[in-house]
Amino acid sequence: MPCERKPMRYGHSEGHTDVCFDDEGKCIVTCGSDGDVRIWESLDDDDPKSINVGEKVYSVALKNGKLVTAVSNNTVQIHTFPEGDPDGILTRFTTNANHVTFNSSGSRVAAGSSDFIVKIVEVVDSSQQKTLRGHDAPVLSVALDPSDEFLASSSCDGSVTVWSIESQTQVAQWKILQKSSDVSNAKSLCRLAWQPRSGKLLAIPVDLTIQLYDRNTWTHVSTLSDDLISQVVNVVVWSPCGKFLAAGTIGGNLLVWDVETKLCIERQKHEKGFTVCGMAWHPSGGRIAYTDTEGCLGLLEEKGDWRLSWFWKKREKT
Repeated sequence: MPCERKPMRYGHSEGHTDVCFDDEGKCIVTCGSDGDVRIWESLDDDDPKSINVGEKVYSVALKNGKLVTAVSNNTVQIHTFPEGDPDGILTRFTTNANHVTFNSSGSRVAAGSSDFIVKIVEVVDSSQQKTLRGHDAPVLSVALDPSDEFLASSSCDGSVTVWSIESQTQVAQWKILQKSSDVSNAKSLCRLAWQPRSGKLLAIPVDLTIQLYDRNTWTHVSTLSDDLISQVVNVVVWSPCGKFLAAGTIGGNLLVWDVETKLCIERQKHEKGFTVCGMAWHPSGGRIAYTDTEGCLGLLEEKGDWRLSWFWKKREKT
C-alpha cells in the first residue's frame, strides 16, 4: 500500500510527547516536556503557535474548541482553541495525570493518574465527576467507548480493566501487561483504543502484538502482528472509518493493518529509530500524525489506498 513518510520536524524538547488533530483536521496539535502546546497549520509550518500551560505536559486532547492537557502540577487543565486562553481546571490528582482523552461527543474527559485513579469529568460542569478506583499502580492510558457505556484503562499493575461508567465498577479485567512501578520504567505506554462508531472491538498493545477484545463477550477474538515488529508496541489508533488500525512501537516502527483481513498493509520506520509515543489519525483519514520521545513530529500520508479500499468494501456489501 503506497504511503509517504514526511521528514520529521522538531517540536519540543527531549521527552514524552503527544499529538492530536482538531475536529476539522486543519491543525495538528502537539505537547511536550517543555510545558508547551504547539498548533501546527501543517508539517511545513515554520512558526507554529505556542501556548505554555505548565512545566511539563504529558498528554493533550482536543474537541469542540476545548483543549485539555495533563500537566505536571497534578491538574487537568482546559484552554480555549485556537486562542489558547485558560478556561479553568477540570480536575486535580495527588500526583500527575498521565493521559487524557475526550469521549466521541466532547461532553466528557477521562484522565488516568499516577495515584492509581481514573476520573471522568463533565466538561460543562466539572463538579460532576466519577472516580474509578481499583488499579494497584499508576494508570498508563484511558479510552472512552463510543457509546459512553464503558471506559478502558491500562496500568503499571499489569492489567487492562474495563469499567461501567454508570455503576463505576469493573466489568472485565485482563492481566496481560508487564508490571512496572512507574510510567517512567513501563515497557509500554499501552495506549489502547476502542473501534470508532460501534465500539465493538477494543485494541490493546501487548508486547509485540495488538490484541483485539470483543465488547459483547469480553473475550480475545483476534491478534494483529507482523515480522517487522521487534520491539514492544507503544500506541495504537483506529482510522475514523474503523476499518484500519495503526501502531507505533518502541524503536520507531509504524504499521497499519486491515483489521478484517488481519493483513499489515503499511510498514514504515522512524527515520532515526526513536520511540513513537503519540499517534493521531486525521478526521477524514488519509494521514497519520505521530510524535517521538525526542520531541519531534512526523506525518504518514497515503497515496490513495486506505479510504478507497474502505469505499469499495462498502460498495461490495451493498
